[in-house]
Amino acid sequence: MDWLDAIILGALQGLTEFLPVSSSGHLVLMQKLLGLKEHDLALDVVLHLGTLTSVLVVYRQLFWDIFRKVIEGWRNREVNPSVRVCLLVVVGTIPTGIIGLSLKSQFESLFSNLPAVGAFLLCTAALLFLTRRRQYRVQAQGLTNLDEISEMKWGQALWVGFFQGLAIAPGISRAGSTIASGILFGLKGNVAAGFSFMLAVPAILGAAVLELRHLDEVPVAALTPLFVGFVVAFIFGVIGLRLVLRSVSRGRLDIFSYYLILVGSGTLIYSLWA
Repeated sequence: MDWLDAIILGALQGLTEFLPVSSSGHLVLMQKLLGLKEHDLALDVVLHLGTLTSVLVVYRQLFWDIFRKVIEGWRNREVNPSVRVCLLVVVGTIPTGIIGLSLKSQFESLFSNLPAVGAFLLCTAALLFLTRRRQYRVQAQGLTNLDEISEMKWGQALWVGFFQGLAIAPGISRAGSTIASGILFGLKGNVAAGFSFMLAVPAILGAAVLELRHLDEVPVAALTPLFVGFVVAFIFGVIGLRLVLRSVSRGRLDIFSYYLILVGSGTLIYSLWA
C-alpha cells in the first residue's frame, strides 16, 4: 500500500459511498480498468471509518438531538420521537444484517464479474429513474426533521433495510437504493435521505467490525498512508453527502441515473470486447 492508492481509493470510496452511484461498483471498475492493485484489508477498514465519520459530522446536530432525547425518554419512560427513530433504525438494520451475513460470499464472488457489475449499475439507474415522477422536493433546512422521520411506518423501515441489504452486490448503490426505495414507498425525500444516512451508521460500522476480525498486525510504515486514506475518505464523504442532499432537496435524484446508464452500458460493452 502506498500514498497514491490511499488517496485514489479514499477519494473514490468517500465520494461514491453517499452519491447514489455505488462505491463497490466504482472500486471494481477502478481496479479492473486502470490496473490499480487491490487495496488491503487495513485500508478498507480505515476508509469505512472515514466515511462513517463524515456522516456523523454532517448529521452531528441530528445525532446529538437523538442522543439527548433518547436519554430524556429513558428517564421519563416514554417512547418519544427520538426513541422511535432508534427503533426504526433497528428494524431497518435487521433485513440488512440477514442478507449481508447469509449472502455475503455469493455476492463477493461477483466482484470479479464485470458483466454482473454493469447489470447491477443499470439496476440502480432504473431504481433512481423511477423517482422521476415523484414530487419530493423539500426545503434544504427540512432535511433533518426528526419528527417527520419518526412518523415512518415499520413496514417502510423494513423495506428500506431490505434494499440496503441488496447493496452488498457490486453496482447496487446503498444510498441510491435506500433513498429511492423510501421515496417509492411513500416517504418524502427529506425523510428518505435522513433515514438512509441513519441506517448507514450501523451498516458501515458493522462492515468495519467484520473486517477487523480478519485484520493482522499493521506495520508502522503503513500508518501514514492509512491516516491519509482516512482523511481523504472523510473529506470526499462530506462532499458526497452535500451533493446528494442538494439533489434530494431539488427533487432531482434521477439525474444520477443518466450517469449510471452510461457507466453500466459501457461496463457491459467493455466486458464483451475485453
